[in-house]
Amino acid sequence: MAKNRKNTIPILIDIRYAYSMNHFEEFYGDCVTYSEVEQESYIDLKTMVFEKVSPEIKFRKFYRENNSLTVKADMLEKEFDLFRDILSGNVISKEKKHIHSEEILKEKFTFFHDFMISNVKIMTKEDLLKCKKTLQEDEEEVSEYNNEF
Repeated sequence: MAKNRKNTIPILIDIRYAYSMNHFEEFYGDCVTYSEVEQESYIDLKTMVFEKVSPEIKFRKFYRENNSLTVKADMLEKEFDLFRDILSGNVISKEKKHIHSEEILKEKFTFFHDFMISNVKIMTKEDLLKCKKTLQEDEEEVSEYNNEF
């Protein structure tokens, strides 16, 4: 568990499958659900960020919309800068060069199940309101469903 840290910035990170849902269904078939792969990819994200940026960052699932999972991460400014630099390809890997060539390797976030980081932004009040609205709609749906039975 990450320690309580002052002056963190709430960051929203969207992850999603890199291809279409048809591609997902063709590749995985009926043996694996999207939510299972999404959960493993969420764990991949946390692991990669812990290893490449900082193990002190606190993560939470924030909301889900259109097969995209939004994760909230509380980062210090320098951690956020490093995170963005890795996404932009501006950080050289510790290995420095590819084994079979002189190509310089850059750090990147690579998911095991073809997921990708599709959006990163600093959380705003509008994002918080959107999340609350989504949660209220979900609660109303559950309530209506329970009243039917």
